[in-house]
Amino acid sequence: MFAKFNYSPSGAFYNSVINHFYTKGNELFAAHEKEVQDCLSDYISEDGVINGTDLKEHWFSISKKDIFISHSHKDINKVKAFAGWLYDCFGLEAFIDSCSWGYCDDLLNKIDKKYCYRPKTNTYDYQLRNYTTSHVHMMLSMALTEMIDNTECIIFFDTPQSINMADELKKIEKKSKKETTLSPWIYHELSMTTMLRERQPRKAISESTHFQHSSTRDSIAIEYDVSKALSGMTTLSDIQLQQWNENWSKRPIKVPEEALDELYKIVFPKGQ
Repeated sequence: MFAKFNYSPSGAFYNSVINHFYTKGNELFAAHEKEVQDCLSDYISEDGVINGTDLKEHWFSISKKDIFISHSHKDINKVKAFAGWLYDCFGLEAFIDSCSWGYCDDLLNKIDKKYCYRPKTNTYDYQLRNYTTSHVHMMLSMALTEMIDNTECIIFFDTPQSINMADELKKIEKKSKKETTLSPWIYHELSMTTMLRERQPRKAISESTHFQHSSTRDSIAIEYDVSKALSGMTTLSDIQLQQWNENWSKRPIKVPEEALDELYKIVFPKGQ
């Protein structure tokens, strides 16, 4: 990972530009989702075997991605369109995190129905279900961390869906500077950005977290403080993205490996 961006998309930019790339983004998401499912299902199987070592070693059978997108499941359509825009305009492939944790919940459901369900009482064994959940989530957390570490940059889709709106209102009223999320996956992914090493990409600088909550879990509403992680991220604006697109479109020769370099020139100008 080299760069980490905090991006709050505006309705105007999404409606006028990004939205037109939804179909492509949806195709990419479906392909990546299958890729992730095939990989995870090989090492977290419905027969109860969870092979964490092999998952770690073979996770990179998933094709290389350039950008990791962390987002709320409620923003998935916008994120798909954004990924389609990145691909069609710049040749960049984005890894959408819900490809992993959305499928993981489905897989857990199958495992729990097979091993934790008690037909006589029509209930699930509490201890067994805690066991399966903790192990599957640990494997997924490890895999997501590996993916973040090996993509060139991470973009956090910062919307009221991903950040607690109550805290945003308090910020506006200057009553609080704390920013929280209700998603444990967003918390994990943003926390990792404060711990993982930052590595220079090959060119740029040398040249200058659907997660479906049940009603019970929603009512618990556990908050995670992500203020530290967000403060260490560079704000990315619609204006900068538009400038990036304009600059890139003028280049006579477009090499996808150099597309992010063009963005860095805008966001990290020389001398700053």
